[in-house]
Amino acid sequence: MIGKTGISQQQPVHKRALAKRDQRGNRLFDMLLAGLGLLVFSPAFILITLLLLGHGFQKPIFLQKRVGLNGNVFVIIKFRTLRDGTCRTVGPALLRSSKKLVSILRITGFDELPQFINVLRGEMSLVGPRPHSLADHRRFSASIADYRDRLTIKPGMTGWAQIHGWRGPVCNSVHLKERLGCDLQYIARHNPVLDCAILIRTALLPLGALRRYHCRHRSCDGMKPCLQCPQRPA
Repeated sequence: MIGKTGISQQQPVHKRALAKRDQRGNRLFDMLLAGLGLLVFSPAFILITLLLLGHGFQKPIFLQKRVGLNGNVFVIIKFRTLRDGTCRTVGPALLRSSKKLVSILRITGFDELPQFINVLRGEMSLVGPRPHSLADHRRFSASIADYRDRLTIKPGMTGWAQIHGWRGPVCNSVHLKERLGCDLQYIARHNPVLDCAILIRTALLPLGALRRYHCRHRSCDGMKPCLQCPQRPA
């Protein structure tokens, strides 16, 4: 089978069956919690939007094509945390404040909150392998034979890899293999109890991430901190 990414999606039968079970069993759970999440975090949505607008982000919502279930392409929704041509020019003081704001959003994962909408649309699940961009997907699938096996379930807002520190940029081939290993472990062990455990641990990540990265520098230069990268003293 050829997915919309143009890359062959040959997969074992048991993995295709797992994808179908994932679609049936998780949909109600995802819809209920995603709807609740939108309601609970609606004040945060408004506050983050206003803060980004005030810091020159004229289009605070960022849209990007990502690769999802069975290689199908969808548009992911995030808060914009990278200054580009859509942002207005600001002074030095506001620029410093802007950098601090977007760093907090990335470290806490609050920039991902709009993906509750992707979950309600059925494009993502609350828990699953993180979706990669089209360019990264082609690059990673060309370098690791089992990479496409992670497409047998819906991508998630969080996952087994993320709670083990594999989040943000893929810094090197070792990191990529470790993340893929976590994704495949999750697929093999996938069950509602594990999903709940991952969601609980994800909810605790922001506090730990902020504490760990306060006044420190990382050896990697990715926008979102990879918890597995060694840190350098400030």
